[in-house]
Amino acid sequence: MPSRRAVLAAGAVALSTGLAGCNEAPPPESTFDASPTHWPTAGYDPAATGHAPAGPESPSVEWTVSRQSTDPPLYGYLSTPVVADGSVYVACLATRFFDPEEDSGQVVAIDAASGTVAWQYVIPNGLTGGPAIAGDVVVVGGRDGALYAVADGDRTWTVALGGQVGTPTVYGNRIYVADSRGNLHAVATDGTKHWTVDRTGLVPPLFDDPDPLAIGTPAADESGVYVAVETNDGGALLLAYDHGGSRRWRYELDGPYGSRPHGPAVGDDTVYATVGGTVHAVDAASGDRRWRFVTGAETAGPPTTDGDRVYVAAKNLYALDAADGTERWRVVNEAPIRDRDAQKLPYLARPPVADGRVYLRTGAFDATDGTRRWGDDADDWNVDGNYFPDLYGPRPIAQPVVTGDAVFLSHTHHGVRKLA
Repeated sequence: MPSRRAVLAAGAVALSTGLAGCNEAPPPESTFDASPTHWPTAGYDPAATGHAPAGPESPSVEWTVSRQSTDPPLYGYLSTPVVADGSVYVACLATRFFDPEEDSGQVVAIDAASGTVAWQYVIPNGLTGGPAIAGDVVVVGGRDGALYAVADGDRTWTVALGGQVGTPTVYGNRIYVADSRGNLHAVATDGTKHWTVDRTGLVPPLFDDPDPLAIGTPAADESGVYVAVETNDGGALLLAYDHGGSRRWRYELDGPYGSRPHGPAVGDDTVYATVGGTVHAVDAASGDRRWRFVTGAETAGPPTTDGDRVYVAAKNLYALDAADGTERWRVVNEAPIRDRDAQKLPYLARPPVADGRVYLRTGAFDATDGTRRWGDDADDWNVDGNYFPDLYGPRPIAQPVVTGDAVFLSHTHHGVRKLA
């Protein structure tokens, strides 16, 4: 019997887009402040470059909030942390074993200096998207199709969107977020819904409840918003929209392995994204391919860029020339075999870059030549637990984030950690 996706592909005869405008509003203006003490969204800035102004030189573990030390415990996948105003925020995301009768999701606020848990906000229906800072609130994506805004442990507002909601990106007073039905949404930071792009040009479904698609995190600049999406027919697309929700261009992400995209990141008029183990660079204005690089791995994480180079973590860590995709250097993964199986690739994550260093959970490398600056593949905080559950699951792998004096990370076994 053919799979549902095969039926969807066979029965689809056209591509469709639909813009549902709920509120007319002027285009947003970015108010992003490149502060060395903040990491407000998964990709650091609205463009998701992962490029921060400063990072620590050679940190060690300062505190840990373990899974069982909180009430309720930290259940599920732990999201990429975000950091703002002296607090670290982490979301507990639903796993494939999530049972709405017994399980729940939550947002946790931790004091960045002491590691003390300030508050926890439980969302009974579960979460499928990590946190982002949007003004005075923390926004997270719900398994029930809602976007939640939380402040000081209380819910500020909720807006119903559609499918399972992913990790948001914030651009000025605008929140952009995708869902598992392939929709892209624009919501104001006060919870007003501006518009929805229906199915973002994907093959239309034949069923009311299609298989969930990979939920990407959008990136935004002054020209608009970019999102990488999985399609029902087994492909992947990179799409660009203006801030009013009109599509500017459509680019097909292709590669020898898989259809699950990661990214995008935007830098110097170029959009970078991965699908399988292939890295794509696309002109941000026209949607034309600039270059493509095949890592040879089955999958690669979301890219980052400092303007000169693009950094991609797959089985190995790669630095590519941002202009033409030439490999500048690579760091070969020499972790112990027990840390290199399908569930434990220590190099697979979005690699933040700051102060001339590229950070991975295993340490940091010189951005110019890949020389190791600190850390080791056999660090006890890396070997003792599985950092990367469900490697081929529907969401990007959690990553470390850096501020001027610290690295914050979510550890599958140990909980949330600060290295300083």
